[in-house]
Amino acid sequence: MSVLYITQPDAILSKKYEAFRVGLKQDDQSWVYQQIPAQTVEQVVLMGNPGITGDALTYALELGLSVHYLTRFGKYLGSALPGHSRNGQLRLAQYRAYCDEKQRLAIVQEIVTGKIHNQYGLLYRRGVKENPLKSRKAAVAKQADINATRGIEGLAAREYFGCWSDLLKSPWTFTGRHRPATDPVNALLNFAYGLLRVQVTAAVHLAGLDPYVGYLHETTRGQPAMVFDLMEEFRPLVADSLVLSVVNLGELQLSDFEESLGTYRLSDGGRRCFLEAFERKMMDEFKHPLFGYRCTYRRAIELQARLFARHLQEGVSYRPLVRR
Repeated sequence: MSVLYITQPDAILSKKYEAFRVGLKQDDQSWVYQQIPAQTVEQVVLMGNPGITGDALTYALELGLSVHYLTRFGKYLGSALPGHSRNGQLRLAQYRAYCDEKQRLAIVQEIVTGKIHNQYGLLYRRGVKENPLKSRKAAVAKQADINATRGIEGLAAREYFGCWSDLLKSPWTFTGRHRPATDPVNALLNFAYGLLRVQVTAAVHLAGLDPYVGYLHETTRGQPAMVFDLMEEFRPLVADSLVLSVVNLGELQLSDFEESLGTYRLSDGGRRCFLEAFERKMMDEFKHPLFGYRCTYRRAIELQARLFARHLQEGVSYRPLVRR
């Protein structure tokens, strides 16, 4: 099972019998069609402005496949999601936890601790062994309220990205986290986070959670706070690790980026290369620290969403996924 990415702006996704059909327009204005068996597809991602027929969209939803829309530069726009979960009791438990200050603080501290642990682990494995993140992680449990915990998370993030210039090989440079992207590395981070958001959005929906009610992120801005909460532990494990790998191993070059008015974006060829690398990362297998069996990152994201749901309904402890 894999994700079907369609990146050509004038491409058309349709349905033919029990398969999806992708129509790609050629330079001579002719069309080339490729059939993809529906049973091999897990999700559909439309980047830019490709078309999708009503039959194809309906068929995807009937099969339980989510269809996600991103800009050609990886910014998440929205999703068409199948109607899987009708678990009203889970939603009520989610809302009760949000209104319980003690429980909410405990959840926020777990999320922040897991994120900082994985950030520290990434730096340590790449040779930056002397950094302040270990003390930041220890400080999380001592905070008396959510805002103070957010403060620790913010400090850790600045210190974490402050070490990135030491992780990059020449000619890559990084002076800090910026949105919009003022350098190629920030462009890759933005793109990677958009792709990660797609995966977590699908997992949150499958688990039956309300995507707009989270604990670390505010619910007042119309943002999918639950999605952003569950993304945090995976940012270092998936997105950040991938970005460092593709630049340091030479999979991408500076020539794979376009610059306009001081903002950097991947070229079409660079975007295809990065999508392939992202899929490889999502299919990487590792031994799950809780369950003891091997699983992919894509499966691990779904497991974490389901574990969070169990925590809310059954009181089972929630532990973010952390790697040693």
